Amino acid sequence: MRNKIKKILESHELLRLATLDENGFPNVRSIDFANDEEDESKIYFTTFKETNKVKELAMNNKVYIVVDKTANSIEELAQIQYIRGTGVTTELDSPEEMQKAMGLLMTKYPFLKDLPGDPSMMSLFRIDLKEVKVTDNSLGFGHVDIFNY
Repeated sequence: MRNKIKKILESHELLRLATLDENGFPNVRSIDFANDEEDESKIYFTTFKETNKVKELAMNNKVYIVVDKTANSIEELAQIQYIRGTGVTTELDSPEEMQKAMGLLMTKYPFLKDLPGDPSMMSLFRIDLKEVKVTDNSLGFGHVDIFNY
């Protein structure tokens, strides 16, 4: 199961990150992400420090994620695999882990080097997955397996 989760994380481009705003309403956005090569339960992302997601994560570090793809035909839909999961976030402060996270992100998304501003305007986060639901339509439409970390 862990290999399937890792494969999905490595082959998909966007992660949908759900947080709660100050009124308790869900806020979902798509983000670029990279997973740890040795431990797929650790997912990294970067964002500008002044974003709503940083404020929301400071209030409540619990998140819900979806990593999926679109299907352009019924044949593609019949083979699609995606994940949904719960986790908690931590803002990185260790220079070693920050360097590792940025290396993984820059390898997956080389264009991130062209972000406006300077690195001091950015925050780096790690999501530690807790429960992951893997949907694998190749095993039957809507087939779901659950994995806990």
